[in-house]
Order: sequence, then structure tokens, then C-alpha cells
Amino acid sequence: MKIENLIEENYEKLNDNDIYIWNYILHHKKECRTMSIQELASKCNVSHTTILRFTHKLGLEGYSELKIHLKWEEKGENQFDPKEIDNTCKDIIMTMEELKNRDFNEMFRTIDNADKIYIYGSGAVQKDAAKELKRNMIFSNKLVYVLEGKEETNIILEALTNKDVFFLLSFSGNNSFVNNFALKLKAKGITIISINLAGNNELSSISNFNIPFYSHSIVIKRKDFKYWTTSQFFVICELLVLKYIQYSMN
Repeated sequence: MKIENLIEENYEKLNDNDIYIWNYILHHKKECRTMSIQELASKCNVSHTTILRFTHKLGLEGYSELKIHLKWEEKGENQFDPKEIDNTCKDIIMTMEELKNRDFNEMFRTIDNADKIYIYGSGAVQKDAAKELKRNMIFSNKLVYVLEGKEETNIILEALTNKDVFFLLSFSGNNSFVNNFALKLKAKGITIISINLAGNNELSSISNFNIPFYSHSIVIKRKDFKYWTTSQFFVICELLVLKYIQYSMN
């Protein structure tokens, strides 16, 4: 059991000194794993018997058992769940299946009838994917304009007409700048095609056409951050162009 759980279960037994000891351990777990009871007592300005009483209140036999729990947690922090590899593959496969089975004919007809096609990506990965989609669309004899920054969206807005098509690439679909821009596009009657994470989000509801992808957060315990796979943007760009080529030849 994690120390945090022991603290929660026995919180009513703890006094101010105990809380102070716990706060020190919480913020210095790495150091405490190798620290003697005398060293910890010195850091917390208490006696070593106070440290012992603290461990007993948690239901532990003594300071040595406390250190064992801390070392167990360290092993847990260093672990990576191998199932995440399978889960990530499933995300990509689900994204591919979504595109493979979906009928894009109406969207492709809109693209065919468009005067101009624009793309804007909200982040670094999205911008790279936008450039990739532009490059791929050349094989379909379609010229696509990529907007590089926020300033360009303000400049281009006045020149757009309701015969234009705008691709918007956003990871979450809840980027405030992208969604505000999408609302401005919608007000001008411009067709919006969005690519973003599957689920309830504002961008998909604003868009005329939405292409979702599947991804999930992978917790990197040692680094204390969450990692999301984003290669799905490029999978969509590849398959979308292939589907468009197939459509054009029918």
C-alpha cells in the first residue's frame, strides 16, 4: 500500500508534528529512501522517537518498514505498463478503421467545388500534419494553402468566401483560439473540416465535417507527465488522400 493511502486511513491519529514529518517525506521521497531515522529527525526538527511514533500510527512496525514502502513506490514509479503498446496500436487501428469504413463522398464533393482550400494547425505536430496534407493533395491535383500562424488567420479572414473550404487541425478540439476562429468561419458560411481527438468537443460541433482520431493519455510515472500519441494526424492525412483518389476515379 502507498504511504499516501496509509496517511489517509490514519489521518485522525496524526498531530501537527506527524503532518510536518509527512509533508517532508512527501516532498523528499527520493532522499528519504536512503536516509537514516536520525537524519530524518534532524531534517524535521524532531526526535527519532517522534519519527517512530509516526510510523506506528500508520500501522507500521517501525522506520525500516516505512523505508521499504518508499522503495516499493520507487519500483512502481520506474515501471512502464507494457499494455500501453497494445493500447496505442489499438488507437491507431481504430482510427484507420474509422477512415476506411466512412463515406466521405459528400465532403469530397464539397472539396471539388471549393474555390480555395486552406489548412491551419494549432500546434507543432498539427502544423507538420497540415504541410503533409498539402503535399499529399498535390497528387490529387489540389492546391492547398497552409496558414503558418495566428496572424495569418486574421489577415485571410476578410478574403475568404463561402465557396472556400477550411481544414482545422486541433488535438483536443477545445483550443479556444481555433474554436473562436472556427465560429468566425462558420459565420461567413465557409465549410469547415476538422481533425481532432474523438469525443465531445466544441470544434467537432462547429464543423461541417469532422474526422476524429483515437488516442489516450499514457502516464509516465517516473517523469510525472502524460504522453499522448499524435501520429494519427499523419495516418489521417495519408488515408484521406487515398480515399479522395479512389473517389475521383469512380
